[in-house]
Amino acid sequence: MIVGTLIASGEGFGVTDVRCSGGRQRFDDPEQNGGHTLVAVRRGAFLRRVRGRDVFVDGSVAYLSDPGSVEQFAHPVAGGDVCTAIWLSEALLAQLAGGDPVVSSPALPMDGASELALRRLTANARRGDLAGQLAEQVVRLVAALLARDAPERVASGRPATAAVQRLLVQRAQASLLADPAVGLIELGRRLGCSPHHLSRVFSRLTGASLSAYRNRLRVTRALERIADGELNLAVLAADLGFSDHAHMSRTIRAATGWTPSACRDLLAARQTSAPTRRASSGSSG
Repeated sequence: MIVGTLIASGEGFGVTDVRCSGGRQRFDDPEQNGGHTLVAVRRGAFLRRVRGRDVFVDGSVAYLSDPGSVEQFAHPVAGGDVCTAIWLSEALLAQLAGGDPVVSSPALPMDGASELALRRLTANARRGDLAGQLAEQVVRLVAALLARDAPERVASGRPATAAVQRLLVQRAQASLLADPAVGLIELGRRLGCSPHHLSRVFSRLTGASLSAYRNRLRVTRALERIADGELNLAVLAADLGFSDHAHMSRTIRAATGWTPSACRDLLAARQTSAPTRRASSGSSG
């Protein structure tokens, strides 16, 4: 029995938790894959048959399915297996793979760093992407694994010089300032850059992840509007690209120590209790 549960989605990707029962030595009936999907094991192992080749898939390897590929699976390990499957749009995969979404290798090596990244990504997806980091985590993990299949292709979208990289970061900052709701993938599209390289260059030159920088701008914009009298916090959250009011509240509280409602009360109290300047009598002595 196979149970797949979609736990998160974003622009150009979806994250699914897949659980399969074990003890089946024989391969299931052939099935046609419907999209580009990266699959990595978190527990157990299984056999995958594609293009006449069998691959034992455990925590040491991941694989990328292509649309239309015919696959068969067997689950011989007692206790079954648990995987994370990341669906990728063809446009996003092409951006990460140097313009070509086809991956030739039937297995992509997973090291300890990749496994930790996979588990953090899965946990973040389950929590509801509270810090707005999920797109960056997806992009970095997929790009790192693709680079093991075709490093030259993945590196082809990298900004070439230090001056170009600085300009890219400045353009990204200006775009985020104008629209703090924009996500990594859309921002990369607007700037004509791979989201993977944009994320890496931005972090290296600013010392902050792009999601952390975007959230800082969101908090600034939220406090500005709250100070100006914004009453509808649900509308404010939607305008700034938060998933909901609760997401905005958690982000603002993490940054300031106060909820949005408490910030509104504090700012209103300061405005109403500000000391007034006494008029001068004009006399001396």
